Amino acid sequence: MTQNTKAFDVSTHRGVVVVTPLGDTLSFRDIDIQREADEISEMIRNQNLKRLVIDMGHSNYFGSIMIGMINSFGQLVKEQGGQMVLCNASQDMQAIMKIMKIDTLWPYVPTLAKAIKAAKKGV
Repeated sequence: MTQNTKAFDVSTHRGVVVVTPLGDTLSFRDIDIQREADEISEMIRNQNLKRLVIDMGHSNYFGSIMIGMINSFGQLVKEQGGQMVLCNASQDMQAIMKIMKIDTLWPYVPTLAKAIKAAKKGV
């Protein structure tokens, strides 16, 4: 378990909110992950967020709990008429996303810059 209890980095780039998981859920305490996920969900709702990018570049693999959280963020954005875009997934994670059909739910682009551009366009 990591000493750093921060599971997500949240930033804004050219009007697009970027959420970066800083590792898979096994690296963090459950309570920290849930608290941060709840805060991100509230931010999405309260700001009526319509442009969200998930930068998956800080881990080679994300398990079902993290993928479930990412999907829930995307659903919230979608309910508000917005778009979530995924980027920077490892080759292994891209294969898993294809098997899980996540690529049919959320667009995937290889880089953060392209993801921000896609989110701004609404894909």
